[in-house]
Amino acid sequence: MRNCVLILLATACLAGTVFGQAPTIAVVDLEELVSLHPNTAADKKLLEQTLKEFTAEKEELKERFEKARDAFEEAVKEVQNPALSEKAKKKAEDEALKRRTAALNAEREMSERVRALQRQLTEQEVRMLKRTASEIEDAIAGYARAKKIDLVLQLPGEKLGAVSGVLYAAPPLNITTNIMTLLGIRPEAAEKPSAEAGKP
Repeated sequence: MRNCVLILLATACLAGTVFGQAPTIAVVDLEELVSLHPNTAADKKLLEQTLKEFTAEKEELKERFEKARDAFEEAVKEVQNPALSEKAKKKAEDEALKRRTAALNAEREMSERVRALQRQLTEQEVRMLKRTASEIEDAIAGYARAKKIDLVLQLPGEKLGAVSGVLYAAPPLNITTNIMTLLGIRPEAAEKPSAEAGKP
């Protein structure tokens, strides 16, 4: 990880040499910015409320399944009653089969709904984090442009993946097209597949 940061810094220094001036580089603690951002406390409360509602629905579905399962087990006991006539036994078997189907359906509904609720909660959390991260990145880019900072690096942290990365770079530092030229890739050719990728 440290090697990546060193490579980035070396690239920035080389770019500064090419343009005749030393680049201005800054670092930022993104984890701290996210944790202290006004969105974070409100988002946490909303997630807790959503989780509470999801837990209540999950408990309701679990209770429904357990009732259906208990009803099926009672029907099975009735089928095993030796005092039943053939006709009564057949009726009990049919009832047990119906209750078994109801129990299986209740179990499937519970499993599917719990998975859907977990997915919704994860997606909601990701959306919230993306919104906050986007606002922070916009603020960093604006500050960097105003202060004439060429490159802003993210300090490595624990919560956001312990990764250091570039949050803002002055356009002259972007050497993507230079590397494309070295590899024999024409920029217009590189754009075509992504533009056509969405076509059926």
